[in-house]
Amino acid sequence: MKKLLKPFVVLVSKMKYSMKFAVVSLLFLIPIAILLYTFISANMAELRENVDEHYGIERVAEVMPLMLQVQQHRGLMNGYLNGNKSAQSTIEASQAEIADTISQLNQQLEASKTPVSLEKWEEVQETWEALRSSSGAMKPDENFKQHSLLIENIRQLMMSISDETGLSLSSDISNYYLMNMLVKELPQLIENSAVIRGLGNGALSSGQLADDTRIELLLAEAQTYTALESLEKSLANVIRETDSLDEGLALKAEAAVKSTKSYLSLLDLEILDVESFTVRPEEFFDFGSATIQVANELYGLSYNELNRLLDHQRSTLQTYISYMMIMTIAVLIVVILFYTAFYSNVIDTVRTLKIRAEEMASGDFSKDIRVNTKDELSDVSQAMILMQQDMNRIFGQNQQISDRTAASSEELMAISQESTQAMQQIAASVQDVSEGTDLQQRTIGEVSTAMNEMSLGVSRIAEAASEVSDVAIQASESAAQGDEQLAETVQQMKSIKQTQEQSAQVIAKLDDHSAEIGKIIQAVMAIAQQTKLLSLNANIEASRAGEAGRGFSVVAKEIGKLAEETAQSGQVISGLLNDIRGLVEEAVAAMLKMQQETDQGMDTIDKSKRMIDRILENIQVVSEQIQEVSASSEELSAEMEEVTASIAEVALISEKTSGEAGTMAAAAQQQLASMEEIQASSEELRDMSQQLQEDLSKFKLKA
Repeated sequence: MKKLLKPFVVLVSKMKYSMKFAVVSLLFLIPIAILLYTFISANMAELRENVDEHYGIERVAEVMPLMLQVQQHRGLMNGYLNGNKSAQSTIEASQAEIADTISQLNQQLEASKTPVSLEKWEEVQETWEALRSSSGAMKPDENFKQHSLLIENIRQLMMSISDETGLSLSSDISNYYLMNMLVKELPQLIENSAVIRGLGNGALSSGQLADDTRIELLLAEAQTYTALESLEKSLANVIRETDSLDEGLALKAEAAVKSTKSYLSLLDLEILDVESFTVRPEEFFDFGSATIQVANELYGLSYNELNRLLDHQRSTLQTYISYMMIMTIAVLIVVILFYTAFYSNVIDTVRTLKIRAEEMASGDFSKDIRVNTKDELSDVSQAMILMQQDMNRIFGQNQQISDRTAASSEELMAISQESTQAMQQIAASVQDVSEGTDLQQRTIGEVSTAMNEMSLGVSRIAEAASEVSDVAIQASESAAQGDEQLAETVQQMKSIKQTQEQSAQVIAKLDDHSAEIGKIIQAVMAIAQQTKLLSLNANIEASRAGEAGRGFSVVAKEIGKLAEETAQSGQVISGLLNDIRGLVEEAVAAMLKMQQETDQGMDTIDKSKRMIDRILENIQVVSEQIQEVSASSEELSAEMEEVTASIAEVALISEKTSGEAGTMAAAAQQQLASMEEIQASSEELRDMSQQLQEDLSKFKLKA
């Protein structure tokens, strides 16, 4: 723990209290600021998500009327194209309503918030314009399919807006199921009802029910029942998860389910299960419109409920953010007040201790120390009080000691002066003896140095001869190794030659096989030619047979194509085979050239082996002569070393004598220096005693 705290302790010890408090405050505020920023950012993100979801649900609700209007236009156009010409004025009014709705949506959709959805919206507009301009000229079923495709694009637009604004990713269960009802389930239910209305209106207007229309009506009926079941589940989840749900929403949902099931029953009784129609197209269309209207009213109530939940969530979130901000600010204010009081108390105590310490430094130990705190600084003040008491006692004793020390230093100074004069005479006598022995030592040293240099020269000659001998031996060994490696190279060259011969045999066999493959390809091409002629004859016979031979003619043509492809493949393979044979001939020529170069290499290696053998013999002769020179040099070096050792013994004796004389002179000089230091110390001691008396006289001590 101490090692971990050491760098921080070193850093803090270099700061004043104001800087310490500033640094600690900053370090304390940094995590608070980070946490506060994180809290605000997270909640602001939730607020932005809430705003985006508001925007999304508003845009989805604004797109919904367009889907209803296009569905109505689809049903009217289906009846009109099936013979109900009285619906033309209603169709024109419907187109005018759709144009107004598109104009309003152009002003409300923002590219910055939903760029992908805006692209889908432009696609919806283009599809509507194309459908509006050409719907009168289409067949009823084609017109119905184009309208259904446009309605599906509108539904995809609603889901895209939901995805881009975060509605489909809502973490609140109630919001999610309400969104699911508004974006997927209710539009799907309304679309299924509108499909039934449009197809039923067309069938009643034409007076007959085609099989394709029956199948589409049955499919739409099944999908409607599935949509009702999904709607009921979502509504049950909303009721379970929402505490204060609007009662009208549940009642309207029951009415929508009941109305839709009644409409499906009418479909079964009046269209699907009867042989002739009795209900008029207008009645069936109006019943469907009323059913869609009930579902649309449920859509409006669901939209209002989701808006209410989003508003409540936003209000709750804003209240929570405000409450947390107020609490945080209040806590920070209390912390700042406590922190300021703590800082003020510490600074006042430190200032009191500083003033009293400065007074003691100036020599005033007569005043007491008083601080108004009970923390660790109070312990410091108690320690300073004890220090003040001890200093009073110590200074009193020192004043008495300084008087006695001054008298003793005067006596010591007189004795040291007499001893210094006696040691100066002894040092002069010993110095003369030391100079004589130094001269003798230098002379013997010069002789010893000359003999050492001569011995070193002989030793170097012996070492050089020995090194040359070693090099000669190594050269002989290297030559022998080279001879062995050359023999191995000869064996490798022979192996290469054998491999080359085997490769030449393999290439020759490859050439023979390629010739046989060429014959086979010629046979395949001949068969393909015959097959082509047979195919031509079969075509001729098939044409003679008329309708009975038409199938056989197709087979004959396919056989003819296969024969042509076979002939073309044979030509390609023949070309490749010719290229392979050319490459084989080049490989044979390269193998012959390689054989010639291998033979030349074998001759060159034989010549190199004979030359290395001669060099090896010469190196052995030179090595023997060098070894004889090395042995003679080593004998001479040994004799020189014996002479040098004798001279060294004489030099040691002389050096020992000189050292003893020097030791005596040094001892005398050291004794003289010690006496001089004693004299200087005595003088310094006298001065220090006088200074100590003067310094102690400045302190004010308690009696």
